[in-house]
Amino acid sequence: MPRRDDFYEFLNSNNVPSSSQAASVQQTIDGLSKRISKLQSQLDALEGQRQRHRAILSPVRRMPMEILGEIFALVLPDVLYPDDRRMLRHLGLVCKSWRNASLLAHRLWSGLRLCGPPEDGAYGRAVSWLTKSGALPKTLRYDGRGCQCTSEESEPCLSTNPELLRLLTTGPSLDHFEILCIGTTCFRNWIAAINSAKKSLSGPCPWDTLRSFRLECVYQEGQEVDELFAFKHLPSVTSLDIEPPADLVVGVEGDGDSMVAIPVKLLNQLTTFAIEFDWYGTEIFSLLENCKHLEILTITFGYRSTFFNERDPKLLGLARSRLVLPDVRKFSIGRSANITILKYLAMPALSNLDIDLDYYCGGVDKEFGTILHDFFNASNASENLRTLRMFKPELPAADLRHCLSNLPLLKELTLDGVEFGDKLFKTAKRNQDLVVNPNLPSLEHLKLLSLPRTYEYQSELQDFKKAKRYGPCNLTMSFQPSTTVGSCTPSQIHALKEAGVLLNFLPSQPEL
Repeated sequence: MPRRDDFYEFLNSNNVPSSSQAASVQQTIDGLSKRISKLQSQLDALEGQRQRHRAILSPVRRMPMEILGEIFALVLPDVLYPDDRRMLRHLGLVCKSWRNASLLAHRLWSGLRLCGPPEDGAYGRAVSWLTKSGALPKTLRYDGRGCQCTSEESEPCLSTNPELLRLLTTGPSLDHFEILCIGTTCFRNWIAAINSAKKSLSGPCPWDTLRSFRLECVYQEGQEVDELFAFKHLPSVTSLDIEPPADLVVGVEGDGDSMVAIPVKLLNQLTTFAIEFDWYGTEIFSLLENCKHLEILTITFGYRSTFFNERDPKLLGLARSRLVLPDVRKFSIGRSANITILKYLAMPALSNLDIDLDYYCGGVDKEFGTILHDFFNASNASENLRTLRMFKPELPAADLRHCLSNLPLLKELTLDGVEFGDKLFKTAKRNQDLVVNPNLPSLEHLKLLSLPRTYEYQSELQDFKKAKRYGPCNLTMSFQPSTTVGSCTPSQIHALKEAGVLLNFLPSQPEL
């Protein structure tokens, strides 16, 4: 290869080389390229070694396995479906550390959902899985849909599956059991099978020691719809969740008109009660009258337009003297067309109220504000209410302000999809002072979600900023789809911070 000096005149001038000189230059270029490639390979190898050695000092190596396990728990649901269990097993296959982390997070192994009747050998696998949860409360959820035991072919009932019965009679101790999408006939068969299996046991079994039970019944072709005496055989749970088929009346045992009768003794010991209310009548109040120690109540309404005859003698009596539930601290109304039921109830210990009117399809409910305000007064909400959420009610802003006007201890307020047609907060002069109504001095988090595109949020922010509060408040706002996300200038954000308001705009959620 020619020396560098051989090309001196070309490197320092614009002279044109001859053919032989050009070939020599190209040969030199090729040689330099090979050296560069070789050195680049060596550089890459050194870079790889450096990265591997740097990984030794990575803070991730010092992360406690318990924290990594908690991260896994955030990824997965509380009760694992088959696909979720497969994902958890795959996480444990990444490396030995990840496997140890998954085993240390006991709550990852505390809940199982069985989709359909378990196959042979499922008992052993389920016991092995739940045992890894250690002493944590365990949940078993069984999906019984697809059973054809009432058909003309008289197929065997899937709810009497031997592997499932073994889990409930000889398996690990369970805290919560759910049986979903099961017909009333299947429920009877299942209870009978449980009682039969228990006869060969000498002591209590997992079924007997349940604390919490959920039943979701569906209509079965050919099912019997007379009284479900099987409720007499439920264990002494303190938490009960019932979702009966539509029009199947649930009442207190001994009332006579109920198709699903719950013993008074069971109702008396409940601290948590959730029920799907989808029939016409006042049995719901008879149930609540016998829930002497209730703390958490959820009533999810069905799809009918009316549930009560307000001229019924029982309701006329409750209108004069409300049914008092003295220990209820959390009450949820789900999927209701209105809140009429609040006219007959009082909850003096209520601290958390959730009203979901997702299926409200009429116009503005003229009674909504009055009913809610009277309920707050009857329940002494000014002394106890801390959290309030309302989803999709339609009421004038003045009525909403009136309802919120005497809640000095309210810490969290969520209004999701509320159509009140005006601003929530209004300023006015009173005795030469500027007053903001509603006055919520303890408010720590206000969420105004799915706001309409016409909502005057800039003016709302100005009035909310002027409200007097004991401490800072987080304000979260989002708008309906196809609406531009709200924004503020830096000076506006600074002014809000000075007033103790931390503003957060969320992107619009797509409609499903």
